[in-house]
Amino acid sequence: MVALVPSTAAQAAAGPGTLQTTSATTATSGAPASGRRPRAWILVDADRGTVLDAGNDRAPMPPASLTKLLTALIAVSRLAPTDTLTVSARAAGEPAHKISMEPGQVWNINDVLYALLLSSANDAAAALAERLSGSLEAFATQMQRTGAELGLQDNPVLRDPAGLDDNFSVDGGNLLSARDLAIITRAVLAQPLLAQVIATPVYEFTGPDGAHHKLGNHNKLLASYSGAIGGKTGYTSKAGEDLVAAARRNGRTMIAIVMGAPNLWKNASDLLDEGFALAPGSAGTGDALPAVRVPGQPVTPPPAPRGAVGAVGSVGAGATGPQVRAGHVAHGGTSQAEGVGLPVAAVLAAGALAVMVRRRQVRRRRRRRRAARQVIYRSGPPRSTTDARLPERSSAAGRA
Repeated sequence: MVALVPSTAAQAAAGPGTLQTTSATTATSGAPASGRRPRAWILVDADRGTVLDAGNDRAPMPPASLTKLLTALIAVSRLAPTDTLTVSARAAGEPAHKISMEPGQVWNINDVLYALLLSSANDAAAALAERLSGSLEAFATQMQRTGAELGLQDNPVLRDPAGLDDNFSVDGGNLLSARDLAIITRAVLAQPLLAQVIATPVYEFTGPDGAHHKLGNHNKLLASYSGAIGGKTGYTSKAGEDLVAAARRNGRTMIAIVMGAPNLWKNASDLLDEGFALAPGSAGTGDALPAVRVPGQPVTPPPAPRGAVGAVGSVGAGATGPQVRAGHVAHGGTSQAEGVGLPVAAVLAAGALAVMVRRRQVRRRRRRRRAARQVIYRSGPPRSTTDARLPERSSAAGRA
């Protein structure tokens, strides 16, 4: 049957969870009372990219720490989990939330990603931005470039890696629509390492200061909503309470995003309930997100250490490394990356092929370099000018 799609203005007035259709299954969750609606919201079938419900979803507004999903996507496209970063005084001076990094400390990228997405650490966001681009201001250019690559369409303003929008922010901070945040979230779910991180209830590791850190995920739906597979919280006084929430049931994945929500967890839960109540293949609002694009090459999580217990495995090296604790996560027991749809599978397959090609190119270059060194050693002094520069070039390439 043909869906009856309300106008954007009418839907915004009604509130989330009120989209009415003539399909066999109709959403029945109630709208928030007048004055108790989020400023914007969107419900997306993540597998198909179909927008099932939305209100004010194309209006750019402060996204607070939801920005960190984009920062994480950029980080994993260019850094391996085993890479490191050195904390600057500026990064260490970022306001809370923070993980209390100190200037000069050397942090493992994997631990920084968990601090970024579980604890919403602003110092972690700044340190990543400086590691990737040299400064927070230069990272803004990378954010805009990645936003275009992802297919963001609502004139996003991307300046601050943490999502700050006060006097601590870079040039006043960011503006993102709920719809553009849904595009970012689909990419996060398609990135295996990030899908694992946002689904983790508790993460423990030993920091560079030798102290034991235990990070709890701020997303309460992991423990309270059946099928929850991750998300991200955000708050500033300008943005209000924001939430990205994803859940999977019976082979279907839903994304709910609420911005400026008066009842954060209920508003998001109502949207997810509405999505799962709709019949598979529902037309929704008639809008569809662009195809999933994962920046750079996908990063595969390293093997789980012995003795670690968790719903989605563990990240670390050795039995004494970081551990992901068990928790009330994906009640259906399915993988986070699973079920994001055939387009995502194609993206991951293409990425794997690109990795194989890249590795072959690197091996060929190394063979040529070894051959060149042998020629130099036979034809002149061992410490020739050309030979002396080779280790320096290799070291620089490793830092990139």
